[in-house]
Amino acid sequence: MNRTLMLVAAVLVAAVGCGNGTGTDDTRSPAAPRPPAAFWSAPADTPQQQAAVAQATREIDVCALLPRDTLGDLGLGDIQSVTVGLDSCRAGLGNAGEATTLTWHTTLLPALTPSRGISRQLGDVSALLVPGRDGDPRACGATVRFPAGAAFYLGLSVPNRDSCAVADGLLPGMVDRWRQSPPQGTSPDTVITVLLGADPCAVRAKLTGTADTDQRRLTQCLFRYRDETVTVAYEYRVPEQVTTRGTEEKFGDRTVFRSTSLYDSSIPIYSAMVGPELPSGSTAFVPRVPVAEVTSATDDVARQVMSEVLTLFPQ
Repeated sequence: MNRTLMLVAAVLVAAVGCGNGTGTDDTRSPAAPRPPAAFWSAPADTPQQQAAVAQATREIDVCALLPRDTLGDLGLGDIQSVTVGLDSCRAGLGNAGEATTLTWHTTLLPALTPSRGISRQLGDVSALLVPGRDGDPRACGATVRFPAGAAFYLGLSVPNRDSCAVADGLLPGMVDRWRQSPPQGTSPDTVITVLLGADPCAVRAKLTGTADTDQRRLTQCLFRYRDETVTVAYEYRVPEQVTTRGTEEKFGDRTVFRSTSLYDSSIPIYSAMVGPELPSGSTAFVPRVPVAEVTSATDDVARQVMSEVLTLFPQ
């Protein structure tokens, strides 16, 4: 399995660096292959292997892990809404008076060390189910981790049902679908954007002298550059969250908004909308847009990194 992971790692990492620069969803490395099922069972011990696991996880269509036909079989009412995130999916079912919500997202985690809840083993996959506050059976959170370090979380709120029992019944199917690695766009609910599958660490190839940190995330990249810790983050965000607090600046013909950290006003944050607004039917509450954000200790470094990030998403 280690040999399998190493071979897939090399292919995936190579694919990440092969975007064609069009600014469309082609920047999501469409050539990246689906890893074999055994890939998720092999521990990732090296930085290259860990990067490959992260990229393979980004390529999974999270909404396809719990597809509409499965939701329809739950006996929890009709699907009222589906809200997509970059690494998450949320479904609302039933009537307003007896609403059921299911939210699930992909992530990277160390080995589970449960202090409460119910542990499960699904083959070599570890799972932990935790009832709601004070043991309320109407809510449940389930965390599932593969030996490779990839994981997903499923949160449920089901009126008049044991939510953990519902989750327990869903997890085996979700694990099986994860091993099939459904590519982005598999689910009819998923909206194709430039950020789907995009590696926030890709900008490091355009900078000289970056260094790793010990933190690996799916939609954020933390690295050292010019003696500062830089964070590059991708997400879908409400447009007003970008523009209201920010001061508009021009990076060539691109518009970027500068704000500062809520916790430390000396830390600059540069945010840019890098794609069109998601369709209204994909977000149940408010419109969202794809956003790239760069944070560092100084404006000089943050501006330089943001300038290179923008080249990854030409308009």
